[in-house]
Amino acid sequence: MMCLISGMIDVRFTGKLIEFLLEQDGQKFKFVNLFLAAKCLIEVRNRIEIHPVSQKLLTQIQALTNYDLDYYYSKYFDNEETKLVHEIRTQAVSAIAATWQEESSTLDWLKARAQSDEDNDVCFAAVQELARGWKDDSDTLNWLKTHAQSDKTYAVRRHAAVQELARGWKDDPETLSIVKTYAQSDSNYAVRRAAVQELARGWKDDPETLPILKTCVQSDGDDEVRHAAVQELARGWKDDPETLSIVKTYARSDSNDAVRRAAVQELARGWKDDPETLSIVKTYAQSDSNDAVRRAAVQELARGWKDDPETLSIVRTCAQSDDNYAVRVAAVQELAQGWKDDPETLSIVRTCAQSDDNYAVRGTAVQELARGWKDDPETLSIVRTCAQSDDNYAVRGVAVQELARGWKDDLETLSIIKTYAQSDDNDDVRRVATRELARGWKDDPGTLSIVKTCAQSDDNCDVRGVAVQELIWGWKDDPEMFEFLYDRALQDPFEREEFWEDNPRQIALKAILKNYPDHPKTLELLIDRVNNDPDEQLREFAKQQFAKLEKQQ
Repeated sequence: MMCLISGMIDVRFTGKLIEFLLEQDGQKFKFVNLFLAAKCLIEVRNRIEIHPVSQKLLTQIQALTNYDLDYYYSKYFDNEETKLVHEIRTQAVSAIAATWQEESSTLDWLKARAQSDEDNDVCFAAVQELARGWKDDSDTLNWLKTHAQSDKTYAVRRHAAVQELARGWKDDPETLSIVKTYAQSDSNYAVRRAAVQELARGWKDDPETLPILKTCVQSDGDDEVRHAAVQELARGWKDDPETLSIVKTYARSDSNDAVRRAAVQELARGWKDDPETLSIVKTYAQSDSNDAVRRAAVQELARGWKDDPETLSIVRTCAQSDDNYAVRVAAVQELAQGWKDDPETLSIVRTCAQSDDNYAVRGTAVQELARGWKDDPETLSIVRTCAQSDDNYAVRGVAVQELARGWKDDLETLSIIKTYAQSDDNDDVRRVATRELARGWKDDPGTLSIVKTCAQSDDNCDVRGVAVQELIWGWKDDPEMFEFLYDRALQDPFEREEFWEDNPRQIALKAILKNYPDHPKTLELLIDRVNNDPDEQLREFAKQQFAKLEKQQ
């Protein structure tokens, strides 16, 4: 509604509305203020009168394409933090393409991001917006073809050559030939895999498509390409007389475990009623030589044949005695979620939580126990015990987290969380406990002091970094917080050992620049870090921030 109104009222009032949104701190809310401002601007027909505010908004959204979190997280794994960063960066690209589409500089900006941005997510988004928003531009198709055939970056080839050409220019006389070529002979497996998928989905009726897929299944040298080809073959040509035989063959004998796993999954999902399928899945759940194949078979068996009289027994056996921990993890999850009311399930999950010899199985069982049987009279005691005495830090970390979130009001919980934030011998457990303490008991009189102590004196940089970040999120309005962060930006003892480590001094400096930009000591601190910080990455960050300030003046 606000966006529609923006197109109806006087443009000057819309400008003031956008200025108001620009002034808000939107970080906690995924910068919805900036994206809402962009949507309001889209409705403005004559932007000349508010050009300065339009440019200011553009600058801030462009900056979001480089957005990163101010605290430590693993950038190399699929987790909540990487998903958040991906979402904000790509949403920023989309917002720029939609809001400033009529400006000539936007197309050049997108091309530059597609070709040279360090983040593949941004490259992908830029190619996508370029292809879809400027489809009718006379140069777009040629640009895509050129970069499809010659760009050295596989991310651009994959999106430009394969996905966008295949989806947007399917009827162009050269597109099918390009996609076929990339499916069969591109040097990068990700490009071949994408081409196989687009070929199968977009040109199913082309007489060469099925033979190309079969060839890829049988002879591509990369397992991920064969994996994709098996999936597309099973899903798109289920009724072809050779397909079931091929899927069965690769379920039984492909040299790569991932391909066998994919074949088992497709067999279970696509040919559930075939008389051999259940027998094959049962066999693989119990005796395949590869744990990933057994795990997939256990999951398919539990979800597809829950009522078969042998299924529960097989899943129980796998949960209790498979010799691979990952299979036991999957079986415990399926058992807890699929047979919660079975009289033996709770006992098995308890046993796994307390005595399985693998930490991943114990951790999974603790989590399932805490979430599925919270009201059972023994559950809290087991979770507490695991938090306090399991000999593996990962299990203690899971138990601490579940304890904090599920039993916040229990009289002992806060004491346990405080203890582990300050004194567990593992840094991951201290990090989890510090985070849960800060978020769950912000108003407790002892919390702020403990989090500050962790930020100042924990011997692990990740714990200190998390503590600094939680202070920013929870207590940035505390009158003493600026001086505390200022001290951390100068005095944290971090020494870089790996390029991917996050420096607590940099986390503190980022927080000061964002939350206290007008404080009289902020610029002094920034200049000091440019010249004196021993960490090269922090010095470079400080130089970049100083350059931005100079441009704004």
